[in-house]
Amino acid sequence: MNIASYAVKTYFLKAKSFERATKDPLGSQERILAEFMRRNKDTTYGRKYGFTDIHSIADYQRRVPLSNYETLRPYIDCLMRGESNTLTIDKTLLFGVTSGTMGKPKYIPVTEYSRKKKKDVMDLWAYYALKDHPRLFDGKILAIVSPEREGFTITNVPFGSESGHAYRNLPRLVRDLYVIPYEVFEITDYDAKYYCILRIAMESNISTVATLNPSTILLLCQKIEKIKDEVIEDIRRGTLSGKVNISGEIRKKIESRLRPNPKRADELLEIARKRGGELLPIDMWPNLELIECWKGGSVGVYISHFVKYFGDKVAIRDFGYLSSEARASIPVCDTGCCGVLAITSNFYEFVPRYEMERQDRRFLLAHQLNTGEEYYVILTTPGGLYRYNIDDIIRVTGFYNNTPIIEFVQKGSIVSSVTGEKVYEMQINEAVNRAAELIGADLQFYSAFVEWGSVPRYAFLVEFMNDLSRENKVALLKHIEIELVKLNVEYDVKRRSQRLGSPVLKVVPQGAFEAYRSKRVCQGCHDGQIKIPKLATDARFHENFKILEEINA
Repeated sequence: MNIASYAVKTYFLKAKSFERATKDPLGSQERILAEFMRRNKDTTYGRKYGFTDIHSIADYQRRVPLSNYETLRPYIDCLMRGESNTLTIDKTLLFGVTSGTMGKPKYIPVTEYSRKKKKDVMDLWAYYALKDHPRLFDGKILAIVSPEREGFTITNVPFGSESGHAYRNLPRLVRDLYVIPYEVFEITDYDAKYYCILRIAMESNISTVATLNPSTILLLCQKIEKIKDEVIEDIRRGTLSGKVNISGEIRKKIESRLRPNPKRADELLEIARKRGGELLPIDMWPNLELIECWKGGSVGVYISHFVKYFGDKVAIRDFGYLSSEARASIPVCDTGCCGVLAITSNFYEFVPRYEMERQDRRFLLAHQLNTGEEYYVILTTPGGLYRYNIDDIIRVTGFYNNTPIIEFVQKGSIVSSVTGEKVYEMQINEAVNRAAELIGADLQFYSAFVEWGSVPRYAFLVEFMNDLSRENKVALLKHIEIELVKLNVEYDVKRRSQRLGSPVLKVVPQGAFEAYRSKRVCQGCHDGQIKIPKLATDARFHENFKILEEINA
């Protein structure tokens, strides 16, 4: 029995239980909520809100208030100082780091129990993927994750990426399927990291490529052309180029895996020769069965470029709706980006999109949703987030048995996320205002937007009230970048990893924004309802303005 067949057999009972649960979403949700309440009734949070006396969903909604990260931050701060039994009874193994709307990173507690619940969802994802792609494990898995450890709390608990944490703790049964050793993801120089990934992967028989954001896959494909000659020579000699900027310890671990492979080097040279010198993944990895990544929202622009590198025959399956806070859906086919609500792993409430700001808003349950409607998601998770407004909007695209099939639509706040950076309008506002104050620039108005290219970047439309030298305009742009890095940890990561390009300043004539407002009034908009965004999500918004000057850092 090969490993794919063994995995399907192993996950079968879990899938059968899940299928049964999807027929009775209300009962499934009642059971998972009761489990959370029972486990955590004697925690600080559980005692405060009377978990012991909660015997129904209605009790829970009546007793426990709606929360968000800022309302839970004091409890999480206690956990980071080493206190226990605060939100859950479980020991915190890791704090997953993600961007927060207020400029401070969010630290999401990860416990053994919450990790198991997320693994259950991932096992179900794998079950359905393997049923459709039984050759998925015929070769190696090229997975790309972020490092688990970006730092430590004062009590020596690591904080960083949960994907890195999961990678480091892979079960022994599947660990050897993954081609890249975890240490590669701890390399801080991104050019060196990408070189090492390709140095190992180009020599290997890859049957699946897996990473959350397709921009990472596209960037790797683009890197091949630049470094292929050096990598092929390394493969021939069984070496790792001395030019690669990595620590001696990591270099030693990588080099211990390498052996001279002149046969593979010749194969790659011949593949490139037939393509007129170009080396493409479609030729390099002919047994590639599946690409696993996000497919929805703004990342679709990256997917459209995959055909050049992978052809149009390789299947692409969405990872589902997931975040540091929760893994919440399970795609059961390659089509689209929707998935079945993970009904047995979290407790969910849903607020109709246009009721969120109303006093009489409704908190609906999974079985009460309607196909085609959009909702805010309110999470209760095994990691201790209770009635947590994650500020995500989902759309119901149908039902699997009686359980909703959902897809992510957008963040509720004004936010841009083309590579996972999640830049919020308030962060743009704070960064630009701080930068302008530092150099003494008087701004009439400004608006940021994403400028698409082979590597996307943020562009800033700026109207100055005072004359500013080119030198000071460059300084303004540099300070905007510095402030954004301070405010948004994920923007910083995406810039350093080269998935986002350097920002650009686009200077517009004085009076440009007022002229735009006047035009909108003439088109029939009420003057009081026209709000010029600090962060434009309309891809064509910038076309309303003449650009006098473009400033690059």
